Amino acid sequence: MSSTYEALKKAEIASEMKRKSSVKNASTNGSKAPEIYWDSEGPGVEYERIGVWLTNPMSRGQRLQTVMIVSPHSGTGSTTTAALLAHTLAKVKKRRVLIIDSNFRTPALNMVFQVKNNVGFTEVASEVVPLEAHIQPTNRENLFVLTCGQLSTPPIEVFESELIDQLIAQLKERFDFIIFDAAPIVEFPDAFALASKVDSIILVAQSERTSIEDAQRAKFSLERAGGRILGVVLNRQTDYTPSFLKRLSGVFC
Repeated sequence: MSSTYEALKKAEIASEMKRKSSVKNASTNGSKAPEIYWDSEGPGVEYERIGVWLTNPMSRGQRLQTVMIVSPHSGTGSTTTAALLAHTLAKVKKRRVLIIDSNFRTPALNMVFQVKNNVGFTEVASEVVPLEAHIQPTNRENLFVLTCGQLSTPPIEVFESELIDQLIAQLKERFDFIIFDAAPIVEFPDAFALASKVDSIILVAQSERTSIEDAQRAKFSLERAGGRILGVVLNRQTDYTPSFLKRLSGVFC
């Protein structure tokens, strides 16, 4: 057995141990707001590209107005992706955008946008409270948030309620886009119940942490639940290109 093979095997084992440790930490640390850096010029070209996918009429047979952002595991950046995508859509052409915290397991949007979470999605979906009174403005123009609220029933029952379809229909009349930030699907079944009710789904994976098997299983399960996968966002990519090669590529371009 070559020394090269042994070195690669050790690196693979170390990477897997690091990934499992990260998953364990994410599941035991409780709800924590992700650090989002709001750029005054906009979230960046990556999110603008996703926005084009959603708004380009040539890319689909129907208008994509409701989007679920979901990841296989917690801590992979799905909430950050949802928030920055919502900000991008609201910033371009002054569209009215609503982002909904449908992650009842580890809700974070109230902390991201620094708003109250006394009443929200779960109460509105159950018709306990009126819709308009609990959609809150954010500090971003044209961007509004509906927090998860105080859950009193199992999350799966909220999504399987017949009132959800009526709620989404009402929201489509008031907003140009509705973004759902969902619970991780390998850990919880909640997103499967919502998958068929939204126009499209964006799956979020993390470089060197999300395994191919988990990503494939998530995609298959969402499609089997009736969801339509628009694409995959790969977060936290690491560039292993040596700096001297980058300098050389710049010289020969």
